Amino acid sequence: MGISPETIEEVQKTANVYDVISDYLDLKRTGSSYSSLCPFHAEKTPSFFVSSDKNIWKCFGCGKGGDAIKFIMEYEGLSFTEAIIKLAEKYGIEIKYTDGTKDSAVLKGLFKVAEKISEFYFNQLKKSYEAKDYLLNKRNLSAEVIKQFQLGYCPENIEKLLEFCKKENISLEDLEKIGVLTKKDGKLRDIFSGRIIFPIRDIRGRVVAFGGRAIKENQNPKYINSPETQLYKKREVLYGLYEARDYIREAKTAILVEGYVDVLSLYQIGIKNVVAPLGTSLTKEHAKQIKKFANKVILMFDSDKAGKKAVISASKVFLSYDVDVFYARIEDGKDADQLAQGGYKLVQNTINNAKDIFLFLIDQLEKLNSENLQKNENLLKKRYKLINLYLELLAYVRNTAKRIVYHQALSEATGIPLEALSYDTVFEEKEDGDNLIEDKLSIREKIVLKSLLYHKDEILKYISDFSKISDSGYFLHLVDLIINQQLSEEEKNMIESFNVKHDLDVALETIQIMEKIHRKKSVISFL
Repeated sequence: MGISPETIEEVQKTANVYDVISDYLDLKRTGSSYSSLCPFHAEKTPSFFVSSDKNIWKCFGCGKGGDAIKFIMEYEGLSFTEAIIKLAEKYGIEIKYTDGTKDSAVLKGLFKVAEKISEFYFNQLKKSYEAKDYLLNKRNLSAEVIKQFQLGYCPENIEKLLEFCKKENISLEDLEKIGVLTKKDGKLRDIFSGRIIFPIRDIRGRVVAFGGRAIKENQNPKYINSPETQLYKKREVLYGLYEARDYIREAKTAILVEGYVDVLSLYQIGIKNVVAPLGTSLTKEHAKQIKKFANKVILMFDSDKAGKKAVISASKVFLSYDVDVFYARIEDGKDADQLAQGGYKLVQNTINNAKDIFLFLIDQLEKLNSENLQKNENLLKKRYKLINLYLELLAYVRNTAKRIVYHQALSEATGIPLEALSYDTVFEEKEDGDNLIEDKLSIREKIVLKSLLYHKDEILKYISDFSKISDSGYFLHLVDLIINQQLSEEEKNMIESFNVKHDLDVALETIQIMEKIHRKKSVISFL
């Protein structure tokens, strides 16, 4: 569903660059133009200029510039389509679509429903002593952060929700569409009953889903997230990004933690450039969103095995998008929330001590080098695993110069010649651009890709998160292109030329096998 050329043209003609940018920046008259400190890089003297006459803006410090649409895209981290919609709403321009407006009207209505349900949960929290006690006293969250993130509570009695919906003319069908209610054996079920509610917002601040946290000991599972809906694709949303984006842009750094309360605990002590993935491995879409605001990430995941595995997985994704990865190791088996209970200084000290992921691994190797490796088989194996992990991550570094520097650093730290420390880059640099090469794919990955071309809907009913079956950046990249119908003709022809079957049953069996193999991979205990 694309926006009509007429709507785009009307927005381009109507959107005044001074009018739009002055909503975000303090613009001062400078001759015939206006100036301000650039929001996209650090500076003390204004080099950001806006020309009302030409209806353009330009920063002579970082080189960025464009029209009102481009500013919204850069500042808000939106796509072109999202920026057009935002400006159309600002100027009261009717948005027309190339294939009708019905789908748009439905989505707009669902966003309103989700916002109203969020308000209902927020008001229910005020009435529940047990829920307030849990947040304020057991989790030590402030009233301010509860209000800002609009935390709520879903009452156990479903009639309260149904009564509210009747009053607000919200249909049960819409509640199902946004993932709040389900039907089982003909009976309505509130999936968040008796839980603390964390509204999940997209980059534009719209409620798209909810997370629910149990507050009673016998409630299982501990956390429940909304299912994927028309509004919500978990691979595309980071919790807290809407609230944190300005702080991330200012610091040029994003801090990644694991869960809702980790985000809130850091935010309330003053560390606000913090976000979390939502019950899924970090994805390409997540990395692309962060890349719009920052060129560096600090991974502050839990110190358990799952957290360490997540560090490796996230590092690969970010490195492939040329984002510098730092690791902030949390000691004593704690998580970010527990660390935050010690106060701002303790957390800031952990952040300040974060190390480039490659330098961290070199530190671990150098500690091993001081041991008597010849007499300790376990230490020898650990050294071997660390070197292999280093080379595995190195394969995801897109920037050639960075790869060379990190490669040399490993050689110097280990005393192993460069030629003996071989690795295969995930992203092969070709003369005709950054196309990825076919022979990086396994037979199983080829089966899945080719089958997706012919049986996409059936396969997506079985699996939505393909990072559960493969860590290959190339494979996940192609999967994403197929799902979003963005394959080039060349890429489509390449996949169709794979000498494998595209039978649905074979594909599902292959996915099961890949899932088992991926699950059995041992977590490297280097952290």
